Amino acid sequence: MSDSVISYRKGPFATVSMGLPGDHEGKTATRVFFVKGENKLALIDSGLYGGLPDLKKAFDELGYKKSDLDYLLITHEHMDHVGNNGWLKEETGCKILSHPGRMDRIADNMLNAKTIVHAFAEGEEFDLDPEYLDWMGPTAAGLDMIITEGDKIDLGGGIVLETIEFLGHSMAEIGFFEESTKTLVIADPLLPKINPVLYLYECPKTMRATFDKLERFLKERNVETVIFAHEEPMGVEGTMELLSDCRRRVDQVEKSILDAIKEKPGISFREIRDRACDDQGMVREWRALVSVNASLNAFEMKGVVKKENNGWVYCGD
Repeated sequence: MSDSVISYRKGPFATVSMGLPGDHEGKTATRVFFVKGENKLALIDSGLYGGLPDLKKAFDELGYKKSDLDYLLITHEHMDHVGNNGWLKEETGCKILSHPGRMDRIADNMLNAKTIVHAFAEGEEFDLDPEYLDWMGPTAAGLDMIITEGDKIDLGGGIVLETIEFLGHSMAEIGFFEESTKTLVIADPLLPKINPVLYLYECPKTMRATFDKLERFLKERNVETVIFAHEEPMGVEGTMELLSDCRRRVDQVEKSILDAIKEKPGISFREIRDRACDDQGMVREWRALVSVNASLNAFEMKGVVKKENNGWVYCGD
């Protein structure tokens, strides 16, 4: 069907793509993933609220009744992954499962928005609605069960989703591996090259450890296909190329931070953010504040930089 909302279908997996608005429009999409076993049906992530019509259509196109949905598995708490949680809970009665690290944010849209968009004084200028509250439905829904590394969701007929922790982008992010098809489903540990915003990570050390973990996982578990939230499905070679580029982008953020501080001792947090965004041609917005703050804290702990009054100075390697 030319008007199908299903962008990928193979084995137990069916992917629904939802276009992103704002700075992302025409550049990327978010995706949610149905996984059908013999006895149970799961949906990985609920997407953004603007994609709800596509999600409703997907149920019909795939021949699923809303009551067929047993589990909603959330990769992490960000707005484009939890936007339809409330609707799904009310309409399907599904059980919602995710990592416990951000369960409070998943259950409360306003808390979710404030704790990331307004995490810093420099971010208070950003409206909570565009690209956060507007991307989530009028109601949220909390977790029914928590899952962490190694926990398995058995859907029947040999289709089992193993929970894998991929922390860094969110410090509570998980993905899922399906052994029988050698398929790995991840959301945002790896972000597309055409992403218009600075790479979002909450801890550079943890983010790099996740890159290492992903690389090992692909080899050790003989992964054949990786399904992404913001990229088309790829084999291992393509995934490794993307992983390498993601490493480069995180490295570039940190290079920009140090260059900015060396060139202008006493530079402000906001100015460092602007430099990091400009060096990569990215939008100056709230995600960048999170990443820059994370690396500044890491550099400060190592004694590489320090804060004096309201600015930052370089101390040496």
